[in-house]
Amino acid sequence: MIIVGGYIDFETEAEVAPMIDAVNTMVSATLKESGCVDYCFSVDIGDPKRVRLFEVWIDQTALDAHMQTPHMAAFMEAAMAAKPAGISISAYEAGSATKMM
Repeated sequence: MIIVGGYIDFETEAEVAPMIDAVNTMVSATLKESGCVDYCFSVDIGDPKRVRLFEVWIDQTALDAHMQTPHMAAFMEAAMAAKPAGISISAYEAGSATKMM
């Protein structure tokens, strides 16, 4: 299982708003992909200029296929056009999960 987490920072809250449509399109299409277990974006409650992302993929092959999709390309184009102030996204290989609640 591959877990992806990270954030995209913007200079102002106003720069986040145009990303909402691109995010909604991306999430809707991605959740239909084979191998996608979970995929979501959210605006950080503590920092409304930060958009967080969380993804769970069944394996690296599924994540690699996702990275090649047309909706990923369209999202990246929209994200770069928004001129983010910073991006930090990492992938982690998870061996198992334990339900905590």
